[in-house]
Amino acid sequence: MANLKASYLGLELKNPLVVSSNPLTDSVASVARLEAAGAAAVVMRSIFEEQINADVAEMVESLEGDTSMAALEYLRADLPGQLGPEKYVEKLKAMRAAVKIPIIASINCVKAANWVSYAKKLERAGADAVELNLYHMPVNPDETSASVEARRLTLVKAILAEVKLPVTVKLSSHYTSLLSFARMLDAAGVRGMVLFNRFLQTRVNAETESIFYAPDYSSPSVLHSQLRWTAVIRDWVRGSVAISGGIHSGEDLAKALLVGADIGYICSVLHVRRDLKVIQEILDGLSAWMAHKGYGALPAFRGKLRETNLRDGTGFERMQYVKAAAKVS
Repeated sequence: MANLKASYLGLELKNPLVVSSNPLTDSVASVARLEAAGAAAVVMRSIFEEQINADVAEMVESLEGDTSMAALEYLRADLPGQLGPEKYVEKLKAMRAAVKIPIIASINCVKAANWVSYAKKLERAGADAVELNLYHMPVNPDETSASVEARRLTLVKAILAEVKLPVTVKLSSHYTSLLSFARMLDAAGVRGMVLFNRFLQTRVNAETESIFYAPDYSSPSVLHSQLRWTAVIRDWVRGSVAISGGIHSGEDLAKALLVGADIGYICSVLHVRRDLKVIQEILDGLSAWMAHKGYGALPAFRGKLRETNLRDGTGFERMQYVKAAAKVS
């Protein structure tokens, strides 16, 4: 019987399969079902700064008739910090009481002060870790890639300075120099990183001449980018690495571990299959692959295919490109 125990962000997990932030991790009942189905941990659905600000705006509007202007101004000054994340915090507390698996809170904010405030509340509420979702497209034409990275690094450092629980960062693949930024995050003290965030996909209706956004579920065909970058990054960072996007089977999870990932995130397969039994199917598939290969535990093969050829960061990627190009006729 294969030993599937894994470690992520210093948390001991019963297996390497974690359910990422999505609607299925937004209720106590659903998280309990995910635990029963075999998930090793869950990432709560993200709390967004924009949602919090919208809630606060409604509350401020409801106070407009208050005759005590001094009281009104006091409440206005600190409404985001006092009231914004309370519903999320209460849900986290209820989840913590209902399940035994680790619960990773997820926050998506823009202002450094808000990130710190929310993270501290989540720590007190019992989160086992916090995932910082850096989903914020830089659309200012005057902002350089260096300033984007500096701004985001400032946000991360602000969190790390205030909380004791493990912090992981969910990244996109669109950084000018992803390896460099990953190393800066690692040096700052993050306990891990997730590769990669899935951006909303723009679609165009030619008939109505309109732009819209629609769910874009992953498939194993999109796993290649995560595998490539995990293999490259693995030996350059001390923290955990999680692969997100494209894991739909035990073989996919095995690939993620082979290139150096500590765990695999799943989301789309749960919505495509509409059956939580797929969690156990993936784990059984991984166990069967390990038995076939003669591996008794994950450390026996984790990172076997990571970049080890050169320490200047060019060997693996350049070598693979040359090999692939040479085969094209």
